[in-house]
Amino acid sequence: MSTPPTMSLTAKINALRDKGFSDDEIDQLLASSASSEPVKASPFNMAEIVNNGSSIEEWNKQVDETEKLYINTEAFSVLFIGIGMISVILLVRGFIDFHIAVSIGILCIALVALVQVFSAPKYREKIKFFVKKR
Repeated sequence: MSTPPTMSLTAKINALRDKGFSDDEIDQLLASSASSEPVKASPFNMAEIVNNGSSIEEWNKQVDETEKLYINTEAFSVLFIGIGMISVILLVRGFIDFHIAVSIGILCIALVALVQVFSAPKYREKIKFFVKKR
């Protein structure tokens, strides 16, 4: 029996009744189709949901390494941004000259960009592990 996928169960049962099936025959059809389809257990962790062929230990190792990479990259970025902000505060207070503050600001922006560019290939390889199915 070919039915549209949007048809409800009640509509399907009514269609079977219209074709002359009895309630007992419909019950048998429902019981046989329910028992013939294997019920897949729901996955309990992300590694099984993605199913990229890695073991749970390998998955957890990759997650930990990715988290450390993210933390290290962002820590350096926050450090350099903080140094830049301190130089602006010292400039406003009159402790350092304008040219020195601008030099420190440009250096900090360059270092943040360098950290981000340096870590980008590592991020790409880590993302490939999570996305690519082997």
